Amino acid sequence: MPPTPRRKVVLVQLPIPQPGMAPARGNVPLAAGYLKMFARGRGLEAAYDIEILPARDANTLGDQGLVAALLERDPWMVGFTCYLWNVERSLWVAEQMKARRPGVRVLVGGPEITKDNAWVLESPHVDFAALGEGEQTFVELLEALQEDLLPRRAVPGLWVGPQARGTVGLAKGSAGAGATASVSPLGSDTSLTPAFRTPLARLDTISSPYLEGILDAADEQMLLLETIRGCIFKCKFCFYPKSYDDLYFLSEEKIIANLRHAHERGAREVILLDPTLNQRKDFPGFLRLLSTCNPEHRFTYFGELRAEGIDTDIAKLLRDANFTEVEIGLQSTDPEAQKLMDRRNNMRAFEKGVRALLDAGIRVKIDLIVGLPGDTPDTVRTGIEYVRSSGLYSDVQVFNLAVLPGTAFREEAKALGLEHQARPPYYVLRTPTIRLEDMYQLMDEAEEAFDTEFDALPVPGLVPAVVGEGLVSMWRVDLDAEPDAETQVLPVPSERAQAFMLCFRGRDLGASRETCTRLVAAILADNPYTTLQVVLEPTGDPTCVTPELVDAVLAACYANPTYLDRFYAVLPGVPKGSKRVVVVVPAGEREHVDEDWLDAITECAAILWTGDGVDPDALGEQEFVGTDAEFA
Repeated sequence: MPPTPRRKVVLVQLPIPQPGMAPARGNVPLAAGYLKMFARGRGLEAAYDIEILPARDANTLGDQGLVAALLERDPWMVGFTCYLWNVERSLWVAEQMKARRPGVRVLVGGPEITKDNAWVLESPHVDFAALGEGEQTFVELLEALQEDLLPRRAVPGLWVGPQARGTVGLAKGSAGAGATASVSPLGSDTSLTPAFRTPLARLDTISSPYLEGILDAADEQMLLLETIRGCIFKCKFCFYPKSYDDLYFLSEEKIIANLRHAHERGAREVILLDPTLNQRKDFPGFLRLLSTCNPEHRFTYFGELRAEGIDTDIAKLLRDANFTEVEIGLQSTDPEAQKLMDRRNNMRAFEKGVRALLDAGIRVKIDLIVGLPGDTPDTVRTGIEYVRSSGLYSDVQVFNLAVLPGTAFREEAKALGLEHQARPPYYVLRTPTIRLEDMYQLMDEAEEAFDTEFDALPVPGLVPAVVGEGLVSMWRVDLDAEPDAETQVLPVPSERAQAFMLCFRGRDLGASRETCTRLVAAILADNPYTTLQVVLEPTGDPTCVTPELVDAVLAACYANPTYLDRFYAVLPGVPKGSKRVVVVVPAGEREHVDEDWLDAITECAAILWTGDGVDPDALGEQEFVGTDAEFA
């Protein structure tokens, strides 16, 4: 008999969506690398061909392109690593795959997969979900499915969807004629919670995908390294305390081997993923090890730590290892907010630690959170002023509180009076002491205090990004040549890049509002998670671009908001999101346009003045100077 072909398993990690036209970077599928490595260690590659979707595909393909790329691989199972920024898109891709190939099994895992995130688990397109640490669950699922259509016994940490439990058709075309589904001992109770998965005792068993040739630090000139799983702190806004009952360590031998790989492969940065870098008792010795492994400072280190406990000696060790920047979560200076989030800050020790870091030449990024229970507008202002006036920072990040699934704040949200978005990023919308309008105001005051704009949109341009062979990232519609655009056929959906520019050109764009909105809607109907830049280029009087036209285009853009749209929805200033309208006007028109028209347009769109003759210092917030006027 011929050998049984190996089943194809494709692992996917979709990137953080970008607000601009450049493809995403830094999307390293470390979790998928762990899964593949752990399965290899258990000998499962004899039965399964496990592939990680290449970053060039994950980072550049539009939604339909992802579906096509996955189905071309003829998968038996597709596994998605789900974070708050990609979970909705991952589920959409899963839905589209199953519509075309119902037999494909879908496995989801990652921080979004928790017992209190019902909207994900209730998706009819999810067959299996790994709750908590996933490597052992993934391997035991594959082992169980070698024997039957469903696991014969409960797998700790594994949730089995009702469609997998009750649908024999799941296996059609893959288990042979006459196959029948076994009755799962998990039963049909969709509210059943899997048994807690005991974490891996030693991280050496999964470290490192880099050393196994599964990942390569040269790809992004960056290496991601976990040396600890677990956290001694119990911050209620964080998922970590709910998923680990102790600290689990990577051996010194494996740390050295990973850093040797980073050195040999030309990595410029090593990001330490430990939730709190200096929680370990051997922190000085750990820093000496990092320094020994980076004697020529070939790469920098970055990590998050608590300022308390940092003194001049520790700061010097950090700098000797080549830490150039660290991130410190202050979150709030208010005692009541600190109490409610279970994160009490020793402010004197905090100040001493930050000063030691700054004196050692290490940049310090301080985090503050707006919307914590217990905080009021005045206490948030006190925290902002404390950081500003003390000068204890190199950079500041101010976040809205995200009531994340799996956290204590999510569990206590009702009791604490936290109203939040139902979908990612789950930003808090109201607390008993802070209203949404207060949050807008506080973020605006924070930007003014630190003379910055948080999460600013990139400067618009007219040159499409280079995204790879066969992908289309820009499409032009000449409304003068084809007024109704009926003959304008959009590129095939699977051939469009994730970041897409749709350009309309004509003498009277306002009269073509229906055409513009129809094509925008068509783009997003095909690929709903597109980062879209709509360019309006009047070839005559610029004022043919009316506020009504821009509003109509934006309404089509935001008919179905996505993660990035909700992310920007709570920030002050002009409307922002994953879609943007840019009006292109020759620089020579700058002195002639009506100021009322200019003010009305820049309330909802960006203006790109192309050519010479505009003083950038005289422009408003939504006005930019471009040099790439010719894109016809």
